[in-house]
Amino acid sequence: MATLEPGEVSVPLSIIRTFVAPRAEVYRNWANTEDLSAWFSPDGYTVTRGRVEARADTTWYIDSESETGQNRREFGLFRETVDPKRLIFTLTQQDGEGHSEQQTLITVVFADQGTMTEMTFIQTGLPASTRDLNAQGWTERFDKLDRHLRGEEPSSDSGASEAEVRRDLNELFEDGAARDLDAVMTKFSDDVVSYEPEVPLVHDGTDDLREALRRDFDQVDGGFRWDVPDLRVVVRDDIAVTWGLNRTRHEGPDGETVESWSRGTRVFRRAGDRWQIIHQHVSFPFDPETGTAVRDLTP
Repeated sequence: MATLEPGEVSVPLSIIRTFVAPRAEVYRNWANTEDLSAWFSPDGYTVTRGRVEARADTTWYIDSESETGQNRREFGLFRETVDPKRLIFTLTQQDGEGHSEQQTLITVVFADQGTMTEMTFIQTGLPASTRDLNAQGWTERFDKLDRHLRGEEPSSDSGASEAEVRRDLNELFEDGAARDLDAVMTKFSDDVVSYEPEVPLVHDGTDDLREALRRDFDQVDGGFRWDVPDLRVVVRDDIAVTWGLNRTRHEGPDGETVESWSRGTRVFRRAGDRWQIIHQHVSFPFDPETGTAVRDLTP
């Protein structure tokens, strides 16, 4: 079981997701049994019962069962509930034989992003050895939450593949934030064709794209973050297509956050157990009267 061994370091897990739903609705999906049960299980598991009422100093639990009949329980105590801004609660995972893992503390913060909601999830108390596995499990759950908020039916055929595409794209965002150009380029196939908003008209192959991305990194000072809050994913066999509005944020010269939006479509091809981008198209709308790109629009 995942418990802290003597001398082992506890590593916090932080995930930021944006959902196309109002903040009150996203909060509500954490705060009661019915809504939480619709998404609060990793792939391969289904919630069977639970009791969740988000009030400070109240206990909660969720039971789930795998496709092969394995049972698990997750339970804890709500320490703080501020509707619709913040939830803080403990979480312990227990298998069907009653063996419990390390108790962790979870903080979920909800912030308005126009008509959307940015959710910041932080889990502390995790053994370093299980951090990546927990990150994968939470990503699967949050993908389910995204589909639930959109009113989409879960897909048993492509659900796992969609989670893989989202995983690899999230890794691309993290590598970009770290300005790790070598890691970024591993997410693209050697024969990638990219339509970037800057000249030339076509960036053909990884050498052209690397140089374009290097220029982008050099132009931005301070912290940098890139994501696609309204990401949509469709998977068919070994090809996947994603689209949505790209959001970039970085620190301006006065320390303020500068945010810009563009349109983006990406085509992935499976490469072993990973997905690589074979085509992407990033663009800004233009003003027909002046013929110039409009870069200050927001959703």
